[in-house]
Amino acid sequence: MEPSDIRVLDPDVYESGDPADNGLPHAQYGWLREHAPVFRQDIHDEALVPWTWIVSRHEDVVRVSSDHRTFGSSRGVTLRQFEPTLSEHGGKDAMITMDGERHVRNRRIVARGFAPSVVRSFEEHYRALAADLVDGALEKGSFDFVKDIATELPLRAICELMGVPNDEQAQVLAWSNTFSNATDPEYAPSPEAVMEAVVGMWNYGLELADRRRADPGEDVMSKVVAAMEQDQLDTDELQGMTLLLAGAGNETTRNALSHGLNALVRHPDQMHLLRTRTKEVLPTAVEEILRWSTPVIMFRRTAMHDTELHGTAVAAGEKVSVLYASANFDERVFVDPLRFDLTRDAHQHVAFGFGPHVCMGAAVARLEIRILLEELLARTAHIEFAGPMVYARDSFLRGVKHLPVSVTPA
Repeated sequence: MEPSDIRVLDPDVYESGDPADNGLPHAQYGWLREHAPVFRQDIHDEALVPWTWIVSRHEDVVRVSSDHRTFGSSRGVTLRQFEPTLSEHGGKDAMITMDGERHVRNRRIVARGFAPSVVRSFEEHYRALAADLVDGALEKGSFDFVKDIATELPLRAICELMGVPNDEQAQVLAWSNTFSNATDPEYAPSPEAVMEAVVGMWNYGLELADRRRADPGEDVMSKVVAAMEQDQLDTDELQGMTLLLAGAGNETTRNALSHGLNALVRHPDQMHLLRTRTKEVLPTAVEEILRWSTPVIMFRRTAMHDTELHGTAVAAGEKVSVLYASANFDERVFVDPLRFDLTRDAHQHVAFGFGPHVCMGAAVARLEIRILLEELLARTAHIEFAGPMVYARDSFLRGVKHLPVSVTPA
């Protein structure tokens, strides 16, 4: 392999990935980790920036993600030319693109809604939702796992946290699909469509806030409104936070579940293990599914001052991208990383990021994955593919659009 062969930030590479090989360009990742742990990647896509440094080893991904003073988020976290959470792009700032005290302040406002004690209280309700979704899909015999199950549980969960009524959730999903998958022509047919979805979500955030101001509850949006009333949050930050919550809450867990089921069906020994030893295996199984799926392929940082990585000079202002999808298959950390092994101790994975910006909803995502697997396996005797798996065209989020399956009820 030559440096010119490396295309790990090309959206076409992920859209055309082979589901039998986990859909990832593992050969390219391995070459980077071995030969070029800091690699200048030129990008030839008009929707993306011209180039970035890539770090691909686990230790370097952790280092860059942990050091916000050297590698900041405030200048953007994707490689897209337009980031709706950056005011300099005409967007509304959100904590994902903040550093330091401002990031801490915004994060603290909603963190209480994701505290461990709060998340534990969701279990009974989420289990009822998951059981209802699985039962409804089983009646069809064959169905699209993404559409009928993997999308629905995370959507309902994040919408309830945000105080979105049932009859408005489909619109939130449509907006989220468009602005989160901005390089996929089906979800986002034009830049204008992306902007329309972004503005729609921003305006809807103001509407939700007005409702919660009049009728406060225990949902996250009520906490956001309370912070506004105490001058801890301005209107732009509220709109940015609404966009972030809707996108992150919908997309990542949906994709982890979809990649996870694909892996289980393709590895019948692991499916059998999980069916027969569910309670024993499930804690490690959830972490292995997260490692294997890596629903966010990469995040970008910006060098805040001149620095160095592996002897490579990185100048202030240059973009540095942490490749989670490579780090989670780094043989320096995970033995035989291309083996899908539900008994593996995979706790060092970086599927939720690392450092100050580690995913705040990680506990909710883990709960959703665990419950849905329990309910799906308890209600089925056999699951097989009923059509091709279809990936989204994106090199930021690892989207799955379709996963047709046929099931035999238990």
